[in-house]
Amino acid sequence: MNTAPAPQDAPHYVSVETWSQRTGMSRTDTYRKLGEGILRAKKIGRKTVIDFRAGMAWIASLPDAEIITK
Repeated sequence: MNTAPAPQDAPHYVSVETWSQRTGMSRTDTYRKLGEGILRAKKIGRKTVIDFRAGMAWIASLPDAEIITK
């Protein structure tokens, strides 16, 4: 999963399917974050498109994972 900030040439809006493929985030979690207002989206007819750059900025703002090995 690439969590680097989205470059300026990144698409501005992507479908939920593309978002899931590019981030590894499930559709369920994606819609949950949309409902919580964490991810931003627009409707184009029946299609939902996610603000990719804002979503990647949100992912980049998350804390780094702390992996514990035994």
